[in-house]
Amino acid sequence: MGMLRALARLCALAALTGWAVATILCSRLFARLAPKRMDQLERRTTRCWARGISRAFGMTVSTDGSPPRGRYILISNHLSYMDVLALMSVVDARFLSRADVVDWPLVGPVVRFAGTLFVDRTRRGDLPRVLSEIDAVLAGGRGVVFFPEGTSSPGFRVLPFKPSLFEAAARGGFEVACASLHYRTPPNATPAEWSVCWWGDMDFAPHIFALLKIPRYEVRVRFSDQRFSHSDRKQLATAAREEVLRLFEPVCNADPTLP
Repeated sequence: MGMLRALARLCALAALTGWAVATILCSRLFARLAPKRMDQLERRTTRCWARGISRAFGMTVSTDGSPPRGRYILISNHLSYMDVLALMSVVDARFLSRADVVDWPLVGPVVRFAGTLFVDRTRRGDLPRVLSEIDAVLAGGRGVVFFPEGTSSPGFRVLPFKPSLFEAAARGGFEVACASLHYRTPPNATPAEWSVCWWGDMDFAPHIFALLKIPRYEVRVRFSDQRFSHSDRKQLATAAREEVLRLFEPVCNADPTLP
């Protein structure tokens, strides 16, 4: 049954992605005639695609608090490659991801299609380019989402935040909104820290195929009602992390790698 479920979900991914790509390509053909309408169509299509994939994959997304709107920077803890789908289904934003994600099977083409911005964390010289792209998105009145931990974790704690990308908010005077993600699987399923969270040296392909076999799981997105701004990126990162810690609900109570 699990194998059939996984194959059915892969078919759903292909069908929904094909529909979304066709819709967006058509909108771009008519972008010069009605640029605002076509831009809105692309945004709605992306969110509908994310919601459709989430449902097809058995992921129920619930929210606590109000998602930010308009021009903003949203940060969150990072647990899994599913984080992007979870957030994309409830916010209108462009996402920032590490550069090697584009080469992943299944996920790579999807995140590129969704308009994801990419940063190469191994190259210091890449930061000015990324900050410029963030500025352009914000100038267009849209939000940007990134995960300042820089890597995903099993969800027993919030890792230290890397302050470099907060420079876009610090120098531009933009407010930072905060969110926290929490996954939960049914009692008879593999715990979320192993089945949904993706961390350490886990291999991607076996992990996602096992995830596709799970009948259902939940993700809770908690949004803060506070906004943070500061001219110093390090202080801004510190304030944002403290707020995420306040919102944070552990996926597991201890480091799962320890005996």
